[in-house]
Amino acid sequence: MISEANDTTQEKNVPLYMKIYEVILSRIKTGQYPENSNLPSELDFQKEFNVSRITIRRSLKDLEDAGYIIRKRGKLAKVMPLRTYSNLGEVVGFSASLKKSGGRPSSIILQFQKEPANPQVSEYLQLPLGTDIYFLKRLRLKNGRIIGVHDTYIHPAIGCLIQTEDLNENTSLYELYEALGIQIGCADEIIEARIASRQLKQELFITEDEPIMYRERITYTTDNKPIEFSQNSYRAIDYKYIVHLNNTR
Repeated sequence: MISEANDTTQEKNVPLYMKIYEVILSRIKTGQYPENSNLPSELDFQKEFNVSRITIRRSLKDLEDAGYIIRKRGKLAKVMPLRTYSNLGEVVGFSASLKKSGGRPSSIILQFQKEPANPQVSEYLQLPLGTDIYFLKRLRLKNGRIIGVHDTYIHPAIGCLIQTEDLNENTSLYELYEALGIQIGCADEIIEARIASRQLKQELFITEDEPIMYRERITYTTDNKPIEFSQNSYRAIDYKYIVHLNNTR
């Protein structure tokens, strides 16, 4: 129980709503309140922590502002999925990024086939228009839940080395490239916000208009040759990027 009465001298300077915030956040992170589940009611929290409704509402507001829960009038607060953090300064794939944040990555393979390169793919992979490339389409899952769609166009010199049996729910393309002796050097990436198309809504099981984080990435080998171009769409609530900035003055 958290209350004014049982505060120690050391804790006196910490507002009650902050202490309650930390308790609820700990329960979210440890899975006591699983993602997409409802939190107890404000009244239940009041009784548990022996505090006023105003204090509980402040704690819940801060949790909502931080992206951990969502509240709607007349309904219980809902736990949001914990976001995957990705450092924009690192060239890492979906699987490695998710594992770093404590998640369990997996995939559902929808397509793997040869197809002629369209103008955009031809330009990015530095190939003549219409060259046969390898196209891989996957649903990407976090802890068994679909959070994204990846459309990956693989350079024919690389794609021909990949066999259908190499691809399964746990396959990381970047790890597969390294196993084939292909060293990744760098990548160019574009990130923007979009509203989900009708097809994306179906693929991601979205029923309402909600923002999508869209990423385009061209990945290069250490000798600066493009090996893949990917178009990746994620539910925005599942991702957060970290950027480290230096003062160059």
